[in-house]
Amino acid sequence: IGAAMIGWHGASMLCYVTPKEHLGLPNREDVKQGIIAYKIAAHAADVARQRPGARDRDDELSRARFSFDWKRQFELSLDPETAQAFHDETLPEEGFKEAAFCSMCGPKFCSMNHSSKTQEFTEAEAAAVLAAAAGEHLVNIPEPASGD
Repeated sequence: IGAAMIGWHGASMLCYVTPKEHLGLPNREDVKQGIIAYKIAAHAADVARQRPGARDRDDELSRARFSFDWKRQFELSLDPETAQAFHDETLPEEGFKEAAFCSMCGPKFCSMNHSSKTQEFTEAEAAAVLAAAAGEHLVNIPEPASGD
């Protein structure tokens, strides 16, 4: 949080630290975790400062997430290897890289799945719903015959 704040206030360089700082020599994994944390902080600072293009990766990742493009999500992650490992821990089979749901909610309760189905509402269906809401008939109903 501190690194993101000083980046937001204009610091031009962030130097990562690890949880082992001053307790022991960091190993490879400690360094990796420190660098990832500071990549996140630097990115948050860029977004907060509204730097041009800072949100491009986030927006593309959101689109990949919404369309269940798991491979693209892994590629766009700040740590693709760990992102895929987290996914594969629960859904390891290759077929799940094409699944239209994640392991958190599953296929029945996935909000993005439900949202995408809602978006599939065609313009004609939407127009019919709007017409019904306005009290118009959705089907041609013949007028009652006059008493001639």
